[in-house]
Amino acid sequence: MFRFSLIEEKHFKSLLRSGKLDDLVDEIINQFWVLEPSVQYEVIRYIKERNVYPSLKVVTSTFNISEEDARNLLTKPFREFKIPVVGQEDKLIKGISIKGLSSIVTNLTHLKDSMENIKKYINEGFAIFFEHCFSGDSYMLPAVLSMTVDNIPEDLVFTGKIDERGNIYEVGDLLRKRNVVNRHGLRLFEPRYAQNVKTIEDWLCAERYDVPFYITKTVENFQGEINNFYSCLKIEDAGRTVNMLNIINGISQDFLIVKTGRLPAESKAWESKIAEIYKRLKNIESKLGGKDVIHIAMNSPVALAFALGTIFGDKKPFFVYHYQNGVYYPIEISNVRYLRERVKTLKEINYKIEGKGKELAIIIAVAPSALEADVKRFTQGMDLTYLIVTHRRLGNIPVEEMPDIAREIAILIQNIRNERSFNVLHFFFSSPIPIAFMLGIALGQFNLGYVYNHQNGTYEKVIDLQNIRKIREEGKI
Repeated sequence: MFRFSLIEEKHFKSLLRSGKLDDLVDEIINQFWVLEPSVQYEVIRYIKERNVYPSLKVVTSTFNISEEDARNLLTKPFREFKIPVVGQEDKLIKGISIKGLSSIVTNLTHLKDSMENIKKYINEGFAIFFEHCFSGDSYMLPAVLSMTVDNIPEDLVFTGKIDERGNIYEVGDLLRKRNVVNRHGLRLFEPRYAQNVKTIEDWLCAERYDVPFYITKTVENFQGEINNFYSCLKIEDAGRTVNMLNIINGISQDFLIVKTGRLPAESKAWESKIAEIYKRLKNIESKLGGKDVIHIAMNSPVALAFALGTIFGDKKPFFVYHYQNGVYYPIEISNVRYLRERVKTLKEINYKIEGKGKELAIIIAVAPSALEADVKRFTQGMDLTYLIVTHRRLGNIPVEEMPDIAREIAILIQNIRNERSFNVLHFFFSSPIPIAFMLGIALGQFNLGYVYNHQNGTYEKVIDLQNIRKIREEGKI
């Protein structure tokens, strides 16, 4: 019988990965206990990845388990996890877990006693194979989570001891373990972040994640705005949510706050800021597996809110907040298609059309202002048709009516464009931010259109909607 332990480890792994040892897999398992842990780990990983199975008889004999456990060890899915280990050499090592057995199987038999707590917690047996030998209990938290959670963030590493009830306990050398993890560009979840495994499982297995997202033109001393916004959120325990997003998903509070400052008239600055916001929102979506529900509030120009809405998306529910008299009022859009549904009559808005120009100036004057006269002065000499939209009633617009107002304006614009082809659209706003944002969502992306911002007593063309479309389609301006 050939002794595989005599083959240089590097050479053995190369032969294994090339498939040249497939016919000898029974013999390799027979000699499993004389191989180094790193080789044992590679053998098990290779068997699981390539479905190159040894016989059940050999597996039952080698690991002293039942035939049913041997079958489950070979056929059940496996998960890989990482453990920061410190000692003579500080390093990050890998483990493989396979649940669904009745007993415990591991290549580090000195850990079997502590593994009993894991078995009691998950109420079933399992197999765990490590690529290096180590001692201690810090492997327990990452090991148990690899068997109870499907979607652990790839950049997150756990450390901690657990008992049979899933309570999490501190482990030693946290600073060194943190340094090991950081050297690999990863993040460490430390025992102090949660008291019980179930807290982590519940978060990672959630059906949705409510995410507060705030855009402000205030660059300094904005914490009061944030605190006020958080206090009004339709999120249970917003502070805990923000903390968990940071600890587990790597989404920091700073990432959830966009400071625009005062944007210059030059349109590239506006479009770049919208690209930044959109990139952050897509990053959040990616990190949360598409289960994010954004709660967005904007202390920003209406023009920016409208343009952002055109590329925000039209599939997932969201909340947008209206600020009035020191309070943020939530507007829930549970079905985004509602904003695009047709209506037979316009109940919330009035409108008029003036001129016969080739380009359409859309004046959204649903908030009291002198917008119409100001826009006409600014656009004097341009070849325009004017669409002037106003609210049916004077005074503050009730928050609950804002989605219907946005929907009606969108339908009106679409009807007019269907009746007559305009070369270019020009958007001017005097409206609450949520209406402009929802209008942007309802209208979607444009080929040719511009958005204007009122600044220093005049208007500035600040956004080219064709460039905003490119942000979503190409990921760039």
